[in-house]
Amino acid sequence: RTSPCPIAAGERLYALADFHRLFSQRAVDVVQMDIAHCGGLSMSKKIAALASAYDIRIAPHCSIGPVALAAALHFDISTPNFYVQETFSDFDVPRTSALVRGWEPVRQGEFAHFDLDAPGLGLELDDDAIADHPYVQNPFPSLWDATWITDFTQDKIGTGDQVD
Repeated sequence: RTSPCPIAAGERLYALADFHRLFSQRAVDVVQMDIAHCGGLSMSKKIAALASAYDIRIAPHCSIGPVALAAALHFDISTPNFYVQETFSDFDVPRTSALVRGWEPVRQGEFAHFDLDAPGLGLELDDDAIADHPYVQNPFPSLWDATWITDFTQDKIGTGDQVD
């Protein structure tokens, strides 16, 4: 209540009961549920409806690729309390854009229009590109792994020293 800035949270919540607790405590102004992690489009619609009852806006978290982003964009345009969409597509590994054909969702910092009449989410997957990049379990270390410190926190002060 005393913060001059809107508070956003929720990208790591999964269950409707968790979102209800967050909303009923008036702990956020904006909820950032991840559509791919909290149960898909149907559950996300339930979360958005519950958030709306508390006058909470929606800003979906999306960091896992083009299919999840396409689902989020469909969700966004059909959700009255939608506020803003997060994307990591500009920071993703280059091969990710090759997994789908002819779909570049971000142009000059804005989401481009996509064909709402196309089947499914409006994406055409490139099966050959997908086969060239098979699934790798846990490719990114946990924040709790020792490798996080050695691989991702080098040279924080410009001295070459690791951060403790």
